[in-house]
Amino acid sequence: MAPDGWNSDAALRLMDRAIEARRHAWVDSSLQRFRADAQGHLYYLGDFQGNRHIIRADQIALDVRWQAPDRTMQTIVGRRHEVRLPTNIEYHVDHLFLVLDNFGDRIRLGDGYEVENVLHPAAAGARHFYEYRLADSLEIRIRGRTARVFEVEVRPRVATDPAAVGSVFVDRDTGAIARMRLTFTRAAYRDPQLVRIVLDLRSALWEGRHWLPIEQDVEITRSLPWFDFPLETLIRTQLRVLDYHFDEEPAFRLSPGQYVYAYHEEDLARFDAWESPLTQPAERADRDLERVVSHARRLLRRQGLFGGRRLQLALPNASAGIRARRAEGLFVGAGAAYRIDDLTGLSFWGGYPTGEARPQASLGLRRSLGRFELELDGWLRANRDAGPVAAAGAFQTLALLAEGEDYQDPYFASGGRIGIARETGSARWRIGVSVESHEAADLVVRTAPFGDRPLRPVRPIDEGELAALDVGLEVDLGRGLGALWGLDLAGEAATGSLGSFGYSRARVAVGGARQSLGGAWTWATQLEFGFSGGALPAQRLFLLGGRGSLPGHPFRGWGGDRMGLWRAEVSHAAASPWVRLRALGAVGWADLGAVGEDAARRFGAIGSSGLRASAGLGLGLFYDLLRVDLVRGFGGDSTRQGDWTVLLSLDPRLWGIL
Repeated sequence: MAPDGWNSDAALRLMDRAIEARRHAWVDSSLQRFRADAQGHLYYLGDFQGNRHIIRADQIALDVRWQAPDRTMQTIVGRRHEVRLPTNIEYHVDHLFLVLDNFGDRIRLGDGYEVENVLHPAAAGARHFYEYRLADSLEIRIRGRTARVFEVEVRPRVATDPAAVGSVFVDRDTGAIARMRLTFTRAAYRDPQLVRIVLDLRSALWEGRHWLPIEQDVEITRSLPWFDFPLETLIRTQLRVLDYHFDEEPAFRLSPGQYVYAYHEEDLARFDAWESPLTQPAERADRDLERVVSHARRLLRRQGLFGGRRLQLALPNASAGIRARRAEGLFVGAGAAYRIDDLTGLSFWGGYPTGEARPQASLGLRRSLGRFELELDGWLRANRDAGPVAAAGAFQTLALLAEGEDYQDPYFASGGRIGIARETGSARWRIGVSVESHEAADLVVRTAPFGDRPLRPVRPIDEGELAALDVGLEVDLGRGLGALWGLDLAGEAATGSLGSFGYSRARVAVGGARQSLGGAWTWATQLEFGFSGGALPAQRLFLLGGRGSLPGHPFRGWGGDRMGLWRAEVSHAAASPWVRLRALGAVGWADLGAVGEDAARRFGAIGSSGLRASAGLGLGLFYDLLRVDLVRGFGGDSTRQGDWTVLLSLDPRLWGIL
């Protein structure tokens, strides 16, 4: 036995029992047949910079029949779906059905195009291929019987072999597998786009002696193998058995083998006995599957778990490759990413603005430390915006070319940061320390590209060195009023003893969003407050007005050391997915005190003199990706009322990647 507990006599005896039990699976004479009713969800998701959004949601109902010794038929008897973003996704057949026997001796997924011929951890011959270690045990009491289940950790003897990694839970008395929580080594993936596949197959004890499937979660993550970009797609299958029927006489005799069928489309649409909504939260499954991956990384000691190439071309977003800005001119950039091991990744990016003619670059290191993530970043002349993001990066380029406005108040920063982050349950927090130098930007594009209209000047900032502590907290508050709510806290404190500025700044935002069944109605709302203390530099004012906050008013016409902003929008599908009717509104204020008066004067901003508001109607086109709104600003005296404006924008979900 290895000194770390691998391949102990107890672990090997238990796995021998599991291997023997699988060889004689389903031979219990008391179990000759069963029928099961199962329902589940199949989600096609887009992961945009770590935020998951549903592209397509399917719900299926299954009629599952089994007859001894190994005859199976699964039939889709109900199915409905909703498409939220354009896609032509087609699922492999085995994404839609229940895994009845924890796979055969060889694990196969995606009809063999994803994983093919991986040896099962409890198959004949597995002892010579895998290592085993006892990890934990638990007792399950069901109707007078106590089952003792042991968790056995599994990993391949050679980490570069195509293999499963994770845990199997074995019933001590019968050798039956009660649960499997597995992922795979990189060599197991046949599709070069696969990043990872995670399985959590759970069984329950029926009639005191039969371990049969009860729930399964499967997640398949893909990305471009040659290009590291903050966009991934996922297929998530969640199936649950509602009930088993053991005493029914079979209406027909099954032929040997496994068969899958589906009713005709019109019959599938008539099914109405759904046990849950078409879309439902998957937070528990997210956390469980992430724990499977974290566990597997520890077992493999950082070796060969994720698919994809180690060295890739990389961009943090599309605008980091090419863009146009008032303070840069035409900018062209490129980058690369290198995965040192499964816990450590290194990224580099650099570019050159033809107008400003001084290079920009960044270097980042990410390292997983158990439940924490270490973040190390350095940057040279990073283009920063003094206010919150007002539009997608690609849209800013188009707007500059079309109307001579890039919706930025830029300056340049050079420096570095070290921080840690951790996700705990429904919350994610971060803390970091940074030191950087701020430099004012100049106007290098002075007239509109098409015409001779002069462009808006670049606003001055306070130059100097900044030494700051930053903290952040994102909390999933759960569901209320049918919506999913979240809390976002961010704080920053700078010290004048190490740099040029001494201030504190905090932002609190609470928001919620709801989409009705079928996507006919959606609404979203957010309430945000900002506070500050000390002596703010101009680039740390809270800015309001125009696109991104209060459309219909001058762009960032107001600034303050404290602010409040409420935004809401409602939309309804008029001709799905092509046209949605939209209504939107916002109310906000920015106030100045001693903390920000001097900075606001230098920056060219004033307080809002009370509440200002915006309201308008519009259209969302092509899955609501393109939005055209007619908005009017309200508030202020008769000489400073807002104006009517036509607001062209993109879906905010895309802003971070564009």
